[in-house]
Amino acid sequence: MSKKTETKGSASVNKETGAQKKMLTGRILAKKTNLIVFAAIAVAVFVLVNLLAQFIPNIDNTTGGIFTLTDTTKKTLSELNKDVTIYALFDRVEGEAETGPGKRAEQVAILDLYDKYPRVSVQYIDLDRNPSFLLNTVGESASKDYAKNDFIVKCDKNVRHVTSSEIYSKVTQTYDYFYQYEITVGIQAETKFTSAIIKATGETPVIYYSTGFGEAKKSSYSSLMTYISDSGYDIAEINLRTEEIPEDGVCMLFMGPTQDLSGEALDKLDRWLKKGHCAFFFMDIKNTSDGSIIYADLPNFGEVLGHYGIKLEKTVVKETGDMAVSGTGGDSIFKANTSSAGSLEKLSRTQIYLMNTRSFELDNSQSTSETEAIISTTSSASAESVENENNSRPGVSVVAASGKYYEGTKTSKIVVFGSSGSFMDYFLTYFGSESARTVITTSMKWMDLETKSNVADSIEAKEYNNGVKSAVVVTETEMKVLATIVMIVIPLIILICGLIVWLRRRHK
Repeated sequence: MSKKTETKGSASVNKETGAQKKMLTGRILAKKTNLIVFAAIAVAVFVLVNLLAQFIPNIDNTTGGIFTLTDTTKKTLSELNKDVTIYALFDRVEGEAETGPGKRAEQVAILDLYDKYPRVSVQYIDLDRNPSFLLNTVGESASKDYAKNDFIVKCDKNVRHVTSSEIYSKVTQTYDYFYQYEITVGIQAETKFTSAIIKATGETPVIYYSTGFGEAKKSSYSSLMTYISDSGYDIAEINLRTEEIPEDGVCMLFMGPTQDLSGEALDKLDRWLKKGHCAFFFMDIKNTSDGSIIYADLPNFGEVLGHYGIKLEKTVVKETGDMAVSGTGGDSIFKANTSSAGSLEKLSRTQIYLMNTRSFELDNSQSTSETEAIISTTSSASAESVENENNSRPGVSVVAASGKYYEGTKTSKIVVFGSSGSFMDYFLTYFGSESARTVITTSMKWMDLETKSNVADSIEAKEYNNGVKSAVVVTETEMKVLATIVMIVIPLIILICGLIVWLRRRHK
């Protein structure tokens, strides 16, 4: 073969080799391009999901902004200087499964908004799996007030209770002029949660126990004191003969005084009550220490009670028939039923045991006050005078009452019982404490003993109307699942597809 022919053959081989190199370079470039495209898609998806994570939970087209916090709540949560925990007493997964207006998925979505703030933590407690939680968190006596689906707002030792029924606003409808039923028209979860947070993070309000007028020792009423402290209040002693009621005081407690208020103490108490404060009066007719009759008229105490339309009577009330309980040493013990009125308006009929109680006369003729009987005897009872044994009044007697007094824009409230002995430890141990606890705690709620302003005045319930159907409700758990799918699963699928394409092209 000639050199010329060899040269042509070599040139042909060189051309083929160059073409192959170009083809190989193109394939490599295409693979790199595909990888860059896949990486760009993954990055774009990641960025998109992060934007969705911030944007989707805030899509709220409801009429009242059901799934949006008001500026009042945002400001409150941003300015918290204490840690707050909201305990939802149900399983979160079960709650999220209940969707629609008036269902727990709404509550979870709203609580997620609170949970985003650094000082607020939301926890879900399944009471079936953790039955001792309530006992360890709120105490034995207070735990009886809680039920599944309720909420606890806790800051240090301060506890506030939000019931499941309080979360929604309802109206009563009448059907066919007789049948009544409730309709849920809106949600007031934000009102209740924010109000509870404000109260739980504020200074603990104090109820002052009077010691200057022959009252029994506070230790004789340890169960009663527990009811009060478990409701979120401190208890401190005070002698109005020598002390002024401090600013942190929200209520006074007079347990069976055997001596009358001094003139100076009367002025202190009267001025303080007219500022809109409250008080409990347990006005015995018999001394709890020796059972002797308290004959003193206690005119200064009577003057205070008179402002509320309540007059002390010097009587010992006795029952007959099924309501009577045999007593010892001349004690008059009987059963009575509470009335759904006054301070016990929201309490169903409850039976309570009473001992050595006096009666009261009620006067609603004053324009500055109003009073309601909250515990009364049956018509078979009699009120027997302690001054004249032959003088008794048969029939119904009022043995506990609540009253309001109006002074300008201020409203003062009091609750009066005819016996402190009915709330002593030994009596409650023997006859049971549940009814006594219920009556006291219900009365305290009626008094609304708080030092902080109630945000319910500025955060109104949010109505459903028809707007709730247009809301996009995405809970935190659902957002995490969505993020996992889009940020991990989808990019992984894309990469696997890219790897398969690359392997197939590699072998071609």
